[in-house]
Amino acid sequence: MKGLANFIIVLVIVGVIAANGIYKLEDGEQAVITRFGEFLKNETQSGLKWKIPVVDQKYVIRVSELRRMEFGYVTTDSGGTNRYAEYQDITSDSLMITGDENLVNVTASIQYKISNAKDYLFNVDDQLGTLNIIAVSTIRRSVANNSLDDVLADNKFAIMQEIRTDLQQICDDYKLGVQITDVLLQDVDPPAEVDDAFKDIVRAQLDKESKINEAISYENQIIPEAKGLASKLISDAEAYKAERISEAKGDVASFNAVYEKYVDAKEVTRTRLYLETMAEILKNVEIFVTKEDGNTLKFLPLQGGTN
Repeated sequence: MKGLANFIIVLVIVGVIAANGIYKLEDGEQAVITRFGEFLKNETQSGLKWKIPVVDQKYVIRVSELRRMEFGYVTTDSGGTNRYAEYQDITSDSLMITGDENLVNVTASIQYKISNAKDYLFNVDDQLGTLNIIAVSTIRRSVANNSLDDVLADNKFAIMQEIRTDLQQICDDYKLGVQITDVLLQDVDPPAEVDDAFKDIVRAQLDKESKINEAISYENQIIPEAKGLASKLISDAEAYKAERISEAKGDVASFNAVYEKYVDAKEVTRTRLYLETMAEILKNVEIFVTKEDGNTLKFLPLQGGTN
């Protein structure tokens, strides 16, 4: 009887110990199991799991959690429904130099997930410190490879994509177990000491672009008008040319017809031409016909004359 009681006690103890080894892995979690401090396995599927109590240790990592790392500033108040978030700049971290040797303050942030819990826990001692150093180095290198204008606006999106790609590659090389989901260059400004001068330059550039756009607009307006006018002048000239050629051909044809008749009957043609010419000349002349009696002094009513 005593032996049975001892067996039951041992069985209960074993059951309690075994029950303590049961754990549940939620969706979006990974568990790294070690045995006597050495890596045993990486649990990636959700559900009920079991490990040997005391001997095995579990480290649960939320791989679905979107994490954030800030550069050049810190969030002092994440804000809420009725208030804005508050930030504090860290100028010593944000001051960088561009490819055209200009100083610029760059605040940035990266978003990342832990993609492999085993790599994240065991391949690097200081995961956050290592990621911070890698990110700062990558951001500074990309800024140094681009001009001030590119960093400020012109090529900002491409620079962010470049940083994300390079940062992911380095994390993969280090087997850091991290997936970079986004890189954001938030505020990119010249240092406060030269801010006014920089704003003057920006205004001058905007004025320049405005004048260029106005000139292009005027060009687009005046050139079609000039082409239209030139086309009309050419069309009118061609029409006048065709008209004059047609008239000349008609005159030549008329002359040739008269000339042929003149060759056939010179005297008749000469007389006809004379009569036609005189008829044309005298058609507006007032003609007076008198009789030849020889005794009367005749006065002609010449208009415009004195006698």
